[in-house]
Amino acid sequence: MKININELADYYARTNITFAGASQYYIPPGSSIANSQTAPKFCGFVIPLEGSACFTLNGVPYVMTPGMVFHGSPGIHLDKKVIGNKTWRYALFHYQVPQHVHSSSLSYSNFNIPVGTNPRLFDIANQLITSSATPGSAAALRSRSLFHNLIEEIVVSAIRQHRDNCGDLIEDAVAFMHENYSRQFSITELAAQYGMDGKRFAELFQRHIGMAPIRYLTGLRIERSKELLRICDCPVIQVAECAGYINSYYFSRIFKKVTGISPTDFRAEAKAGKV
Repeated sequence: MKININELADYYARTNITFAGASQYYIPPGSSIANSQTAPKFCGFVIPLEGSACFTLNGVPYVMTPGMVFHGSPGIHLDKKVIGNKTWRYALFHYQVPQHVHSSSLSYSNFNIPVGTNPRLFDIANQLITSSATPGSAAALRSRSLFHNLIEEIVVSAIRQHRDNCGDLIEDAVAFMHENYSRQFSITELAAQYGMDGKRFAELFQRHIGMAPIRYLTGLRIERSKELLRICDCPVIQVAECAGYINSYYFSRIFKKVTGISPTDFRAEAKAGKV
């Protein structure tokens, strides 16, 4: 299940959850457990600390490695298998939700949350494991507080990771534009390469670059066409094609809109040393 981080934050902000326990496990390489089951009364977060494993819940596989946090629902079929030749170490945190919480809520869903490398998240997890194993009401109070801190840190890490990933994505898209501006492609087609619709891609591009993607691409194409008009005497239709425009009339219209003059006039002024 793909999770929306804002929905996740909103859910845990308004749901009255109760911390139920924390444990840390060391599972040797090659280990596997089939036909198991998640805790029947508890939801849980799994935080991989080292190595990797595959959990298969109700037939759906989830690969767990450091940098991810996994949420599992109660009482469902579970198979586990350690991947690779390293010991798989992970922390497990159980919690309960009130009985009136509907079974379609996030607490009854299985999903991975990308959080990246976050030493603070690991530190909170270790503190919570220690406090949950300590007897007394003071330790129980601290555990409850730490668990809410843990969820907050998961959400904050996920938001940060999403933002960083989007920045990398847009940088990649910009590099693609620079390398392929002469090819025929639409912003919608470019967005589809990153699994997005055109509107979402345009919003991210605007946020990171400061202008709409079509404006950025047009700027690249016009700058390239200006270079060609300065250095060669090829027909305007060829300049248009080299800059990514198959229709020379459309190219001329866009060129004049951006520069204020036609390609032909620009070439004349370039030869006269005016531009």
